[in-house]
Amino acid sequence: RVVDPQRRMFDVTTTSSTGCRVAIITSRTSDGKACVLANYRGMGQREANAAYEFLVPKTADENPHVWKVFFRSKSLPGFGALQDGGVRANNPLAIALKESVVIWPSAKTHDLLLSVGTGSFSSVAKPIEGASRILQDSAIPRMIRATMSSPCMDGEQGFHEALNFVPDVERSNIFRLNHELPEPLPRLDDVSKLEGMSKMHFTVPTELVRTILATAFFFFELDELPIKSQGVFFCKGSVLCSRSYSRDLVKLVMVEFPGARFEMARGQRLGDIDDDDGCRVCGYYRKKVGFSINGLHEMTSIGIAGSSFFQRIGGFPKSVQELLDDQQANSHFGRADHLVTSWPPKRNCYCSPRAKRHIKFLEPALTHKKRRL
Repeated sequence: RVVDPQRRMFDVTTTSSTGCRVAIITSRTSDGKACVLANYRGMGQREANAAYEFLVPKTADENPHVWKVFFRSKSLPGFGALQDGGVRANNPLAIALKESVVIWPSAKTHDLLLSVGTGSFSSVAKPIEGASRILQDSAIPRMIRATMSSPCMDGEQGFHEALNFVPDVERSNIFRLNHELPEPLPRLDDVSKLEGMSKMHFTVPTELVRTILATAFFFFELDELPIKSQGVFFCKGSVLCSRSYSRDLVKLVMVEFPGARFEMARGQRLGDIDDDDGCRVCGYYRKKVGFSINGLHEMTSIGIAGSSFFQRIGGFPKSVQELLDDQQANSHFGRADHLVTSWPPKRNCYCSPRAKRHIKFLEPALTHKKRRL
């Protein structure tokens, strides 16, 4: 059994805020336009005249059971014939940037964008003299060369072209992993090259490892409303971890960031990373921090810092007002996402209520009042 018999092609899975969104790029054979098949819809709005089309079924006929179309390589009911998206967007970086805004409309920018290549080979064409040059420079050969080296077909060129439209301040968290090969790329079915290519040495950049550890796993939330005193706002909150195996992540952070601590972008220290206020039993991570700002709309950042490095954690840079909006602290009549309103937010570990928790911080004791039955 390959798939659920009742599963349809465009069914959207139930995902949490940290769930996995998957988008597959294809293109129409009729006009070559890039199309997106995804397991999400997104909260933001897409432009009607966008350079790509997000495929969404409008009728039941356009959303067939998966088993009916599983072995069809081209055609989907209502959408026509589709082909490999690599002939239109071999490197869909530009599409990924736009879709991230649709998925997380409140985010100012991405935390991390990683583009993975399948190998590249740089060659400089040598000029040809004589009669052969006339044949090489005719219309059809020139069209083939231009197509194969265009951003549509060449993933490396597509990456650099999309990067031209990204502001400089957002480029620090964009990485491209690719391997420079000493010879032209082999054919996909050339298995004789597998052994030699598997022995090629490749190292992941240290900057990428540090960025992943900081931005992909740690984030900040306010624990209470800011308090204004003597012209400044005092803020209290918690640095949290999005994974339950936070203890292993902290160990990795201490290896990659010797002497790591949380710190504001302007230098205010917030405490060591490995000295947290979480639970040692279930792995819940919480680092209570406090800092001051001049105004609620002042842009700020929290990051992992040391003597010679600073790497922002997920969600920054951002103002405190944006943090309040993201947490819907002022939603007096219920949240837009219909989740249970909880302000100030409750900080509970993953242990069951009856389990004995080894927690270093003390929560306020519940007040017991006698009530008349």
